[in-house]
Amino acid sequence: MKWFLLLAFIALIVSGILNKEKLPFWNKETPSNNTSGNISQEENEGEPNGDEPDPIKNSEPDKTDPIEEKYPIPDFKPIEELVGNWKKIPASAFPRQVTLKAKAKYIFAGGAGSSTAPAGGKTFAISLSGDKLVITPNKQSNVRGTISIDDTNYKEILGDEYEKYKQRKKREIYAQRERARSIAATEVETTQTTSSANTNESQSNRVTSISRISKEKLSDYENEIGKMPEAENDGRVPIMMRSIRSGDVSEIRLNEISYWGPIRYEIVDNRAYWTATVNYKTTSLFGTFPTEAMALMRNGKVENWLYTGSLEEVP
Repeated sequence: MKWFLLLAFIALIVSGILNKEKLPFWNKETPSNNTSGNISQEENEGEPNGDEPDPIKNSEPDKTDPIEEKYPIPDFKPIEELVGNWKKIPASAFPRQVTLKAKAKYIFAGGAGSSTAPAGGKTFAISLSGDKLVITPNKQSNVRGTISIDDTNYKEILGDEYEKYKQRKKREIYAQRERARSIAATEVETTQTTSSANTNESQSNRVTSISRISKEKLSDYENEIGKMPEAENDGRVPIMMRSIRSGDVSEIRLNEISYWGPIRYEIVDNRAYWTATVNYKTTSLFGTFPTEAMALMRNGKVENWLYTGSLEEVP
């Protein structure tokens, strides 16, 4: 009987050990601040969650320069697109002097005879016939021949012209931006500061906005270069319109002007003028681009028309 009670007691102890998780008096443990199960909500919220995307950071949008928007760099197309992959070359791309990469044959006028030009020689490409260049020894000659465009350096010549044209247009636009920033700077100055800042006659080019000129300074300017030209309500300037109608410039047409700029007092190449700009589009061998020109006015008439960027004369 004693052995039976002893074995029962031992069995009870073993059973208690195996099932201690279910017995509250066996499962009392001191809480620990370092256990993962007791991490506070605040601490957990600070942990990165790999399943959630990173929050989008608030950032201000890039600010655009209004002057660069007004004078953008053109989107120059590949030259192959401008010449129809060398099968639709505009007439304005001729004549061009080219170098022969292969010998070429000339036919005399009326079929009276022929001659051969050696590779390396110079000739003039005067037009395109099919996929061949029509060539002549010189611009005045009646002798003609044809040769594959790839047997000349015509593509390289036109490509070089296009690269120079693009660089010239970019320089012109940078100069237009510089002038526009000079004008913008005068707009934020006081009349007194502007008038004082523009009394330095050593500058070859400077611009003063009419809205910032005092009455006294305006009177001085009018005594110097004549009365300030009048502008109509829509911005058009009558003396500029008369100049265009009279043929002073062939490139500018009144019905193609998209914008008339304000009248300003401006020093151009150390000479004072009233100036105003016009915006229009010009088309050349290399595409159609926005153009800006300005009239130089003194004593009630237009003395000249210049591109605002390059200060070259407008044809």
